[in-house]
Amino acid sequence: MSLGELLSQKRDGIARRWMGDALQAYASDSSALFSKEKDPFANPIGHSLRQGTRGVVEALLGGMDVDDIRRHLLEIIKIRAVQEMPPSRAVGFVFRLKEAVRAELGDAAVSAEHASELTGLDAQIDQIALLAFDVYTQCREQVSELRLNEVKRSVSWVVDRINQRAEEQGSDVERSTAGTNSDVNIRREGVR
Repeated sequence: MSLGELLSQKRDGIARRWMGDALQAYASDSSALFSKEKDPFANPIGHSLRQGTRGVVEALLGGMDVDDIRRHLLEIIKIRAVQEMPPSRAVGFVFRLKEAVRAELGDAAVSAEHASELTGLDAQIDQIALLAFDVYTQCREQVSELRLNEVKRSVSWVVDRINQRAEEQGSDVERSTAGTNSDVNIRREGVR
């Protein structure tokens, strides 16, 4: 049996095992919740991990469509980028796909018959990891840009408020100065 056929038979197990590896970046209680809760609204992180890992495995075994893989990686990594995970933790799970494949293949993974095919698969997984790092970098740039825009909006609001108060105080000063000048003129006229 070819390696491709073995991988096709084991794809569900590979995806499940790899998702478990991806969950190790989170605390154990969060990891347990993310893996058990199936409702996408109650568990958006777990849902994204489940869909993303399954999608990457499907795309890898189905011919390495880079656009598909990027889309599925984005599903996982955009959450990790917002959570401010360091790149090693946010992207490191991709390398664990090699271990998930070997664990699911069992003895077939150490077979000389499949050695060259596994080496090729490892190279593809390395390419996926590089792609994941690119996706992470893009997501972090978007997060930084959003934060910068928020700071700009906040500063703009503060400057507008300061200007508004200065205008209000300027009007009060003009009114009080105007009143003082007319009082002085009245007093001068009354003294004559």
